[in-house]
Amino acid sequence: MIHKSSILITGAGGELGSQLIRTLSQNESINLITLDLQPLESTISHMVSDKITGNILDLKLLDQINLEFQIKQIYHLAAILSTRAELSPGIAHDVNVNGTINLLELALKQSKSQNKKIKFFFPSSIAVYGVDGKEQSCKENDSLDPITVYGSNKLYVEKLGINYSTHNDQLSNNKYFIDFRSLRFPGLISSNTVPSGGTSDFIPEMWHNIKNYNMYECFVHENSRLPFLAMPDAIKAINQLMAMSSEQIQSRIYNVTSFNPSAGEFFKLIKEFYPTAKVFYNVNDVRQKIVDSWPSNVDDSLAKKEWGWSADYNLYRTINEYLQP
Repeated sequence: MIHKSSILITGAGGELGSQLIRTLSQNESINLITLDLQPLESTISHMVSDKITGNILDLKLLDQINLEFQIKQIYHLAAILSTRAELSPGIAHDVNVNGTINLLELALKQSKSQNKKIKFFFPSSIAVYGVDGKEQSCKENDSLDPITVYGSNKLYVEKLGINYSTHNDQLSNNKYFIDFRSLRFPGLISSNTVPSGGTSDFIPEMWHNIKNYNMYECFVHENSRLPFLAMPDAIKAINQLMAMSSEQIQSRIYNVTSFNPSAGEFFKLIKEFYPTAKVFYNVNDVRQKIVDSWPSNVDDSLAKKEWGWSADYNLYRTINEYLQP
């Protein structure tokens, strides 16, 4: 049985996936399919037409999905995040690389059966960069020398996406291929979800811990600085990029960002709401080294030029209107 045109979201129960579901479900003409290792939370499960609990490494399951659904877009969010990836590089490679190949192959099968391009969104990361001396800002082709397993996985998958979108079509001499698009996200800040497993999470962790416990033990130095984006802007960027036709965009991989406070600067702003809050800096040398290898900012002028990207939330609006309405 072939369902109406569907959108597949992997890793749907995560921080980004749960917010994306809330946005995409507002379009009643869309059939949402989710794939995650765990059942979706009740707050979002009712927004999804078909909820599949399973693993992106399960080829039989993916074959079943291919036969049952007509998928027009895939949002592949499932991943092993940076901290765990360094501890378990083999597992990270299986999930982040092999799992993505499985989804790209699924998209290619869907393209052939439907005789049209399948849009494929992949969230990349500033972890693809490896800077020496904390460069102030990186463009898309700068310093692509990651020191982490996670960053290496992300960079390789970007290359795979380009290959499936262009070279595969040229080599096979047919018109079936994937319309791959990717955003290199900085740290993401969500008001709803407490982050876990990300090396850039010291800013959102600080907010949620101080809000709930009035204190936070920070794993990086006070002057550690990275680019960040409020979750509404992350969702906006995804939707904006995916709404563009393939003729409207010239590139497939883009930086997006908004603000880049240090840990200490962010804490000073939080104290305006929680004046008795305390932060203790207990530096984790491994995670600090990773943060130091990432740029303190990124240049998102390519996204601004090609598809009109701009963030709605600066640092102050993020805190005053989004985190603490």
